[in-house]
Amino acid sequence: MKKVILPIIIVLFTAVPFIQAQSNLRFGPTIGLNIATIGGKDASGSLTSKTGLYLGGFMTYQFSDMFALQPEVAYTMKGASSSGGGETNTWSFNYIEVPVLLKLYIPIAGTSTIKPNIYAGPAFAFNVAANFEQTVNGQSTTTDMSTAMKGFDMSIAFGGGVGFNVGSGLLDFSVRYSLGMTSWDNSGKNYTLTNNVFSIVAGYGF
Repeated sequence: MKKVILPIIIVLFTAVPFIQAQSNLRFGPTIGLNIATIGGKDASGSLTSKTGLYLGGFMTYQFSDMFALQPEVAYTMKGASSSGGGETNTWSFNYIEVPVLLKLYIPIAGTSTIKPNIYAGPAFAFNVAANFEQTVNGQSTTTDMSTAMKGFDMSIAFGGGVGFNVGSGLLDFSVRYSLGMTSWDNSGKNYTLTNNVFSIVAGYGF
């Protein structure tokens, strides 16, 4: 895992001076809220959503008036929960995720500084923690699920947002849905279980 994350961090930091010198490049932090659940044909129908954090950074390269490429790196929390009969179950999965998004800016007539956009692209995720917590009659037990999960996960992210010029930067608010394309199950039983996440994300590009 460190062999994957460390090169990404190094590339981002060494790219900062170049980014600052380019008018068609922006970079900055992102923060958001995940509303996650588990999908797939073997997922239980009793599952409900679990909220979590989306925290990271992005770089946007706008190569034309309408199109831009936006890679991101984020720490993102996924999973699901269920409850009933005095029992509560929570699946908590944490990933380092790298979405690579193609953005389309929607033109607005006049000199408006508002920049609506839609986007889509693959997201590559690397599992860093996985736990199952069960609470029965107020007593909780936590089980490490790391060996039962694949280390790599992939999804397709798509959504839309709107940007506003604030100072010298761009403040962007967006909503996205990440549809799991691979099963994370590593139990040997060949279950089809995917991470599906609805996210509300805000970012500021310098």
